[in-house]
Amino acid sequence: FERYFEWYIPRQLRRHGVPGASVALVDEHGVIWARGFGHADLARRVRATTQTVYQVGSLSKVVTATAVMREIERGRLQLDAPIQRYLPGFSIQSRWGAAPAPTLRELLSHHAGLPTYYLKGFFSHQSLAELMQALKTEHLAYQPRTVFNYSNLGPDIAGAALERLSHRDFAAYMQQALLDPLGMAHSSFALDARTRPLLARGYVKQTPAEPVIIRDAPAGGLFSNVEDLARFMRLVLRGGELDGRRLLRPETVAAMLTPQYADAPLNFGQRFGLGWMLSGIPVENAGPVAWHNGGTKTFLSQMVLLPSMRLGVVVLANADTAGPVVYETAEEILRLALQVRDGVAPAPAPKRRPEVALPPATLEAYAGDYSLMGTLAQLERHGNRLTYRFLGYRIELVPVSATDFRAEYRVLGLFSVPIQFPPVEFARVGRRTLLLMRDRGVAVTGEKIPPYTVPEAWRRRTGSYRLINPDAHYLENVEHVRLVMENGRLLMEVRISGLEDREAQVVFMPLSDDVAYVFGLGRNVGDVTWVERRGGRELLRYSGYFFERQP
Repeated sequence: FERYFEWYIPRQLRRHGVPGASVALVDEHGVIWARGFGHADLARRVRATTQTVYQVGSLSKVVTATAVMREIERGRLQLDAPIQRYLPGFSIQSRWGAAPAPTLRELLSHHAGLPTYYLKGFFSHQSLAELMQALKTEHLAYQPRTVFNYSNLGPDIAGAALERLSHRDFAAYMQQALLDPLGMAHSSFALDARTRPLLARGYVKQTPAEPVIIRDAPAGGLFSNVEDLARFMRLVLRGGELDGRRLLRPETVAAMLTPQYADAPLNFGQRFGLGWMLSGIPVENAGPVAWHNGGTKTFLSQMVLLPSMRLGVVVLANADTAGPVVYETAEEILRLALQVRDGVAPAPAPKRRPEVALPPATLEAYAGDYSLMGTLAQLERHGNRLTYRFLGYRIELVPVSATDFRAEYRVLGLFSVPIQFPPVEFARVGRRTLLLMRDRGVAVTGEKIPPYTVPEAWRRRTGSYRLINPDAHYLENVEHVRLVMENGRLLMEVRISGLEDREAQVVFMPLSDDVAYVFGLGRNVGDVTWVERRGGRELLRYSGYFFERQP
């Protein structure tokens, strides 16, 4: 086992240009195996070890959820009470009328209808109280309890409730209430004396970068190492007890690992608990799976638990290219551990499904323009296949059933070869046509754009815009923002250079002469933009940012 991974993990690091990684495999009794690989800091030639600290990103969400559940056990919070009971001033706008008060159950399971992010101030020292104030003028992205929409704001609101409950800032509260009792000696929601000396250097495009400041600490601000996270995993595997001390009741742990809003019509069979993802990780013959991943500009992480098998793994790495390293390594470690310890043979690789002929009318019904994560994607029919164009990519979709397609890439325009790309599935919900790509638990969803009318007021606003209130560490390299009409669609074209280095065509659906929203379903979708007038100037407001049209 160890010899295999002493070959496998360095190979993964080299293959994906990642300087270093740390891993830990645990069962309910302790650490089975833990090891660092590569470098925590290339320039200083510091090796990665099991004590190396990383910024673990959204793994923070399950830690925050655990602290909330401890307060629920104590009776100081209630899972289904309106959040205003604990944050009396909290409010948010809704385009469906009066917004219902979200509950902690909705917030921790990503079913409160919140936007994915509030971008303004994301990389700053803005307080949670200031964020709560900013949300008063923002809008829900979805009607609550209708769909899973991954959101940093749910844990942030829960974290603000913990602050008010404890009369302490979030980082100090978490240290006293959970991290110290768990014996997580080198973990903190602040970069401090516990974490800084062991902190790995992060890398973006193989360039060293400083750790990012994250306002959304409850959702993504934890610094930790695999030794400490091994203790956290063991707490869950042991039903809330560790080293003879009970921190959670077994029924509380079970509740966190129970699917919430499983019948929501737009979840498409995905399962989400309180803080935990509960579907999608391909570890076969292992029973239920609970997991979460995380990422910042410079670090990536993956933690996976197999509760019925009493196994857990965490992998942390220090580069923006480390996604395949942390995801594939975690799954491979669990598969091999199950095989060695329990004799659980891995499932055979699925056979390649043959192409089937579909009626032209079926393919034409799927073809068209889609909003995929808010960005324009186009599907065109070519014979018995669909051609998928998105952000400069061109992929062939090969039908293997009436609703399922596999992906291929056409080489030199002559022949197609299979590629590593999530299979595509089409679904209809009411009058909506949806495209699903299931990638590690979460369905990346595109929605076919129906015909719609763009009011003249929005047509007059087309042109180039300037961001007038950029942040010091985010969106500082916006090359251009243009509002355009294209084939009857209202699109916002955005090009960001520098480390962000991306571009998108965001699909806007007007609701009135002054209000529009990002059309579609899924992450970064449903957000509202609106016109704000200041002294004769018209500004477009989106997620706290203001854009002014250029002459």
